[in-house]
Amino acid sequence: MASAVALGQCAEVLPGFSIAGRLEHDPEGTHQVLVTRHLRNGVPYRFEPRDELRIVPGRETAKYEVRAGDVVFMSRGTRNLAWVIEAVRAPTIVPVSFYILRLGAEVEARYLAWYLNQGPAQAAIDQTRTGAGTPIVQRAAFERLEVVVPPLEVQRGIADLAELQARERELCSRLVETTDRMHAATGRRIIENLRTS
Repeated sequence: MASAVALGQCAEVLPGFSIAGRLEHDPEGTHQVLVTRHLRNGVPYRFEPRDELRIVPGRETAKYEVRAGDVVFMSRGTRNLAWVIEAVRAPTIVPVSFYILRLGAEVEARYLAWYLNQGPAQAAIDQTRTGAGTPIVQRAAFERLEVVVPPLEVQRGIADLAELQARERELCSRLVETTDRMHAATGRRIIENLRTS
């Protein structure tokens, strides 16, 4: 049987790290920073060298560091999505625009990220957003968000299906891009042939 619980009961909601000034890569940096451009919708995050974005934080970062098995949630703006952290370079921090969700044993990270990205949860999240300039999902309200938690084996099955769907979306997107390139090349050839005929 599935049970409905508040998010704060199944995950600790931690803040991101407040970074002063503009975020720029420092080759001598001690900490990797994870930002939205590193993340793909529906795909667990795994660090790749092209993602390198290091800084020297200048203060203690332990409570702002993400690790494998965490979920990160975009708390600012109007697209408040969640991603699973599969593998990161240690130490990795996220900016204050994210919350870090550290899960208890009863919740599968991939399932929670999937759940938070679904329409019903997104509609509930919309109701917690405040602020006119850059809206923010307030942490206290976010912790009260209802999460339906089925048994772990069901969570894993849903998460496996979600990963297959994400893979399908990527393949379809690549197919569209390839088709567009082929159509453009065909158009160029037709025009060249018309000019030379």
